[in-house]
Amino acid sequence: MNIAIIDDEKHCVESLALDLQSLPIQTNLVLKSTTPANCLQELSQLKIDLLFLDVEMPLLNGFELLAQLPHIHFDVVFTTAHSAYAVQAFRNKAYNFLLKPVDIDDLEQVLRDWEQKKEAQDKLLDAGAVRDLLVKIKAEGLLNIKIAIPVAEGFEFLEVADIVYCQSENNYTRIVLANQSQKLISKTLKEVEQTLSNYLFMRIHQSYLINPNYLKKYLKNDGGYVVMEPDKHLPVSKSKKELLVKLFEVISRNQ
Repeated sequence: MNIAIIDDEKHCVESLALDLQSLPIQTNLVLKSTTPANCLQELSQLKIDLLFLDVEMPLLNGFELLAQLPHIHFDVVFTTAHSAYAVQAFRNKAYNFLLKPVDIDDLEQVLRDWEQKKEAQDKLLDAGAVRDLLVKIKAEGLLNIKIAIPVAEGFEFLEVADIVYCQSENNYTRIVLANQSQKLISKTLKEVEQTLSNYLFMRIHQSYLINPNYLKKYLKNDGGYVVMEPDKHLPVSKSKKELLVKLFEVISRNQ
């Protein structure tokens, strides 16, 4: 896995780099820096899987650094000596959180967990798995079921087949329906994704989860985006482009 480390304290950068090298896990350190402001272009261009990012840094702290990136195509592990930052870290979509001084066993566990997550994602890229899931959905009529969403008065039931896409709005999710109505619910997109993952809904971006049944086009220009029915353009992250192409291929073969 490709690793980046950003921390204003040089000894923290070097110590973490040595710990990574000592673990029985193959890692490739593609970026290490003590000046976060100088890393914006590299973070956007380099192929990075995990970024170990300090929170408290002069001029530009870890949260501010991420806020300046147009797209985040990697997972972030915040590193800090202050546990009080944990809640804010996860609000900033952290993959994980490590307290300094970093315990090497905790570090290894973070890497192992990430490998398992990546393996699960890679399985989704298997055309046969996608085809089997399509067959299952058609055979069992899974798209005809309803899900319950929390509303102010209690719960409202939505047909899964009516959901066009879901959009992250911090700790809320906006659900857009085929009739163009919208529902804003107090659940994160990650929580909604867990509910809809059995119905072939697809995460194309950190902010968007789509129903492929409403896909009209995938266009490679402007960084890559999809057109959803009736005519909504949504961005596609670099890490999801391969999955999207395979999905189109499988769907076209099964029509």
